[in-house]
Amino acid sequence: MDTFSAPDTLRDGLLTLLASDPDIRQAVRDIVASPAVRVAPEPEPEPVAAPVDVAPPATVPAAPEPLRVELAPQLIVLATLAADPDLASTWLVDGDSEGLQLARLLASAAQWERLLELWDVLAERCKEAARPATAAELSILEGCLSIHNLIWRDRQAQVCSVEAGVEYDYRLHQRASLRGEVITQQWLPGLANAGGERQRLPLAATH
Repeated sequence: MDTFSAPDTLRDGLLTLLASDPDIRQAVRDIVASPAVRVAPEPEPEPVAAPVDVAPPATVPAAPEPLRVELAPQLIVLATLAADPDLASTWLVDGDSEGLQLARLLASAAQWERLLELWDVLAERCKEAARPATAAELSILEGCLSIHNLIWRDRQAQVCSVEAGVEYDYRLHQRASLRGEVITQQWLPGLANAGGERQRLPLAATH
């Protein structure tokens, strides 16, 4: 058997050559230093791009329902009335849906007697607080009058107004105090029915 066939013998022989022969040692050094045998460094991982926030697609607002557009004036009256606790308690029912509340408003405002009752409530407020009707109160009165007029074709109920500086006339005006002969300010317009009859006279301050 060849003396270098066994692994241990082969290793011992190589070590002996490396220890005793400077040429072999130099050759080994050259081999180790050669670029061909250098272990290539592991490639650096490629940078991962940061995730880009993608904006959600813009939502197109839904077009308003045609019926809601047509009923916009009445819905405004409903919202204004609902914001007045005292009037809402007598004209609306708590817990009703918007549609049912609107139906109640239309049914009530169609009745002339309900409009006269509404005027009386507003006039009493003005007298107690010694002030003109607020913009919201006027909006409710005029809005309910417009709803009432939907039942008429050839005639219309309307408000009656008076200008400041006009001489007070008990047949045409209602004064807020017991005295005064000249109108200084209108507090609440009056109401005339569809036949032209004045059933509530303009409430005004006088001096």
